[in-house]
Amino acid sequence: MIHGTDVVVVGAGVSGLTCAVRLTEAGHRVLVRSAQLPGRTSCAAGAIWGPHLVAHDRAEAWALESLAVFRDLAGDPATGVRMTSGVEASRNGLVTPRPGPGAEDVRRCEPGTLPVPYTDGWRFRVPLIDMTSYLAYLTARLRDGGGEIALTAPITRTELPRLGPVVVNCTGLGARALVPGDTIGPVRGDLLVVGNPGVDTFFVEHDEDDEDGLTTYVLPQGDKVMLGGSRRSGVWSTRPDMAVREAILERCTQAEPALAGARLLEHRVGLRPVRDKVRIGPDERHPHVIHNYGHGGGGVTLSWGCAGEVLELTDAATHTIRRG
Repeated sequence: MIHGTDVVVVGAGVSGLTCAVRLTEAGHRVLVRSAQLPGRTSCAAGAIWGPHLVAHDRAEAWALESLAVFRDLAGDPATGVRMTSGVEASRNGLVTPRPGPGAEDVRRCEPGTLPVPYTDGWRFRVPLIDMTSYLAYLTARLRDGGGEIALTAPITRTELPRLGPVVVNCTGLGARALVPGDTIGPVRGDLLVVGNPGVDTFFVEHDEDDEDGLTTYVLPQGDKVMLGGSRRSGVWSTRPDMAVREAILERCTQAEPALAGARLLEHRVGLRPVRDKVRIGPDERHPHVIHNYGHGGGGVTLSWGCAGEVLELTDAATHTIRRG
């Protein structure tokens, strides 16, 4: 423990950085400890607002709290957050559910306006987040508020409760090694970064867990477009798969023909931390350790709402410590 630190946040992905910002700006002295550079674990996120692979009865409330923050941040280009219009559509005669609470300017797509073989869809507007810019913004905001970041060796299970007066565990899949018997596991996701030929609206395919493990999304980010993706449960490998790459390019070009011939800049692979339910709350054996992990593909979408929960839990734990 570093002298003068009130809270140690373990993990520098989007969940850890967002918690650290909330805690710092509420007056806590915060140290973020991570074995990787800030944001490294979240850079493979497509980052369109909307819960994905998330299980919790408060997920919608957390998502809407985050949405309010993202709407404010969208006014500053430096944050990487933009309110963006686009389409979610289904193929082969399937019906696309109407977007849930939070989506703006919702209207059903007119027949014949969707690319073949998509047959039903909705147009709406939601936040789209450029993760490279956004994670840099969070890091700078944390440091401007007085928070610190330290790159360290991976934390062990024994070390975790001894790190500080209050410890916030935002390690995602790393919780598997820190919390005995936790069921969290990976769902692999592939993201291609290509040069933008002029795409300015997003496209997302609504699917019910496609049997080939692929999903389709086209997310414009300035001079680049993020293309996805894949969804492979239990796969730990982060090595790019050429067959998956070609399948993503084919599906995304089908959805957005302007992408034909776009220059591939990068193939990113991330592992979504999925469990039966998002875990947020104090540890049973160590009440000063607060867990915040298992967000699946909704880490960005839930980030500010969950950080608010962590702040309340931290304030309660700090009050208990001071009384004791």
